[in-house]
Amino acid sequence: MKFIEQVLVYSLTLLVITSNAQSIKSPSSDWLKTNTEKCFDWYKYLHANPELSSQEEKTSTYLKAIVSNFGYTIIDSLGLHSFAAVLKNGNGPVVLFRTDMDGLPVKESTGLPYASNQFVQQNGKSVSVMHACGHDFHMATWLSAASILSQNKKSWSGTIIFLAQSAEEIAQGAKGVLSSNQYSKLPKSDFLFAIHDNSELEAGTAGFCNNYAMAGVDMMNITLYGKGGHGAAPYKTIDPILLAANFITELQSIVSRNLSSNDPAVITVGAINGGEIGNVIPNQVDLKLTIRSFDQKARAIILNRIKTIGDNLARAAGLTDDKLPKYDLLDMTVPAVYNDPILGEKLKKSIVQHVGASAVKEVPAVMIGEDFGMYSGLDHAIPSYIVWMGTQTKNKIDSYTQQKKDFPTLHSSYYYPEFEEALPASIKIVTACLFDLFK
Repeated sequence: MKFIEQVLVYSLTLLVITSNAQSIKSPSSDWLKTNTEKCFDWYKYLHANPELSSQEEKTSTYLKAIVSNFGYTIIDSLGLHSFAAVLKNGNGPVVLFRTDMDGLPVKESTGLPYASNQFVQQNGKSVSVMHACGHDFHMATWLSAASILSQNKKSWSGTIIFLAQSAEEIAQGAKGVLSSNQYSKLPKSDFLFAIHDNSELEAGTAGFCNNYAMAGVDMMNITLYGKGGHGAAPYKTIDPILLAANFITELQSIVSRNLSSNDPAVITVGAINGGEIGNVIPNQVDLKLTIRSFDQKARAIILNRIKTIGDNLARAAGLTDDKLPKYDLLDMTVPAVYNDPILGEKLKKSIVQHVGASAVKEVPAVMIGEDFGMYSGLDHAIPSYIVWMGTQTKNKIDSYTQQKKDFPTLHSSYYYPEFEEALPASIKIVTACLFDLFK
């Protein structure tokens, strides 16, 4: 009987906490009453004026001008156009909240009144630019949180670092921040926090995935050599196109036959280029790969097997050792994003208490890459968490479900957050987390 009474008391306590979550006074709710339209204006400006990775000069200047007015100290020159806005407010933890700033070389197809019509020069070509991955949404949330914390200093104690980072999409931004001379001027963080918008989650929902949440990424270019000749006499050649076909097929055996089924990984050949005309066998074929993995041991196995398979297929085709494939691992490697479980549970409790239990949802790990994982180090020494943020209305989700349509994914020319619902919700969730991290 005593056990049943304890269970009833516990259940009633949870019910009271959940039902009263919305009634707890929130600084973000007060802020939104008078600043929602300002926040929307920030978002629409940023969406309409994207810049490519490493070119975010105007975006950086725009953010600095706003956040400087909130009383933050700007630490500039953190690699490319990255900078930090720091506010010290007594003794307490140091919390770093990062936003990314870069857009993508995508021509927007949303038809929105604030759609991007931006073009830039890249490699001698005119390229369209779009915030197709929601970094505009991240920045608007970031600016809002910076304003709220600066106006509510009595509600927290410690040091907040708002980090605005360049070049996340090409995996150079975090690397640039960490290698910059100015980085040592930042206070040492106790917690690292970030958000990433989600194209399928409902607005007002925060997606949580403890432990490994996003994959480590490697990009590799491979050149396969051969012996060119006439297409009518392939026996007098060593055909690199046939070699490439065999090689690509064998690459797909690595994950299924060399890794444990508990080690998720992906190997994708995204580009293959070789030859100019149908009746000529070329001298070489060029491949471009992306490799995704979570575990460092699995990554090492993959890289080793790629070379072993490529070299031995080349030898089997009759090539000498001076004609073995060339493997070029690009300077775009990022580690997997590791979400600290203890920190995750703390953040969940904050959201449940201040927003409501329905705002928290468990989501699976994904093979998308993110350079945010670099800040905590390979040993995950600094507790770090990136939370998925819902951006779709319930009506839109229901409509797509009924029509059996897939949502436009991140990086799609048709993707955009339903910001009028999603942005205020994101601000409430983020500020609830930030305030509680100082307790």
